[in-house]
Amino acid sequence: MVTTRNMPTIMLLCCLLVITKPATAQEQADLHPYLTKRFYAGVGIFFPDRKVELRVDGSQPGIGSGIDFSSKFRTGGSEEEANFELGWRFGKKWMVRGQYFDVGGYSGAVLDEDVSWGDYTFNAGTNVSGGSKMSVTRVFFGRRLRSTNISEFGIGFGLHLLEIDAFIRGQAFINGQDAGVRLESVGTQGPLPNVGAWYLRSLSPRLALSLRLDWLSASIDKYDGQIINAGAGLAYALTEHFGLGLSYNFFELDVGVDDPPWRGRVDHRFRGAHVSITAFW
Repeated sequence: MVTTRNMPTIMLLCCLLVITKPATAQEQADLHPYLTKRFYAGVGIFFPDRKVELRVDGSQPGIGSGIDFSSKFRTGGSEEEANFELGWRFGKKWMVRGQYFDVGGYSGAVLDEDVSWGDYTFNAGTNVSGGSKMSVTRVFFGRRLRSTNISEFGIGFGLHLLEIDAFIRGQAFINGQDAGVRLESVGTQGPLPNVGAWYLRSLSPRLALSLRLDWLSASIDKYDGQIINAGAGLAYALTEHFGLGLSYNFFELDVGVDDPPWRGRVDHRFRGAHVSITAFW
């Protein structure tokens, strides 16, 4: 059974299987611009299905309850989100890539069970509003390890700069006493490093296949858990300098947070289609 826990291994095996396919000789002009141009810049739109679960502990760690924001506040559906990417090849084998996106949403709901948020409790039957937002800036440095006339495979390391915010607003209680209407919010930000790999293959002068994977499972500073950022797609070159892309992306952040005043956990996953337009030069 395939799970998100074994996804890094599966993605790397896919890369290695494709790499072993024989290549035919092609001239530089017959390759897709992804393999020949030094720079690229892309703008696109995600259509992700999201799952967002958060836990905020009170003054005693571990007493907070997990909240499924994506179902309670109806923020889990496919809503368009912008994505920006940049890439630069330098030297003979090196490249650096950048990516930025944010996902989030908010809504109102009637709670069907008590929710503990820090030291406050929002009782079942209470009308509340809530929401969450996560922005990610990805920077990745990579080195090409193997290349043929029509493909390349490389590995590297990078950083995901995370900014996560969430809130609940409604009638709250503390130690059984009415605390009135409260707006309780939490947030955290900071870098989370990762290792990664990518594979590019020019299927024709106009069509290219791309696979990529970023992954880390470790305890780093205020975070303790796992991050996966993976994608597989096709890029079509309209001209020598412009193209269109269609890919399927998967992102998971499942970490414990120790960033006062937020102590708790974040389980944020999204997956879905991504369409883009890219410039090469």
